Amino acid sequence: MGIRPTAFSAFGFGVNWEFTKSDRAIAQEVMDFLADKRVLTIGHARPQAEATACLASAAECRIRLSEYLTQLKKPGSDLRIWLRAMRQAFTDFIEAGGPNGRRFGPGSDTRFNEALAQLRDRVQQQADEVSVRYKLSGLNLPEHER
Repeated sequence: MGIRPTAFSAFGFGVNWEFTKSDRAIAQEVMDFLADKRVLTIGHARPQAEATACLASAAECRIRLSEYLTQLKKPGSDLRIWLRAMRQAFTDFIEAGGPNGRRFGPGSDTRFNEALAQLRDRVQQQADEVSVRYKLSGLNLPEHER
């Protein structure tokens, strides 16, 4: 927890302040949240039938990462850069699915799994950076076949 001044008084010598979360606390919350997300954690070579659930999970992750970004007070912090990169990975996965996930429709097992593998690689890379910087347990995402 940190303290951030919000207002000062000149003659009354007063200071208004609020408690803020540290970047490390936010980073831990992000790791805990992502560690149990279906789109990241369940096996490899998944059937196309799971595409809709994975797209919904990715959308939830994207929204939640945006919420975590609003909690960061430092505009140019490394954590902000890493969380934005993670959020972009989820956005790109959703875009790869196309409107209403049509590109991940019947017969698209390969396309779906390639997009899923790329998402996991990108999120894992950013999570590794975060875990090293803040000395946290990182994500241990399942391996995928190439």
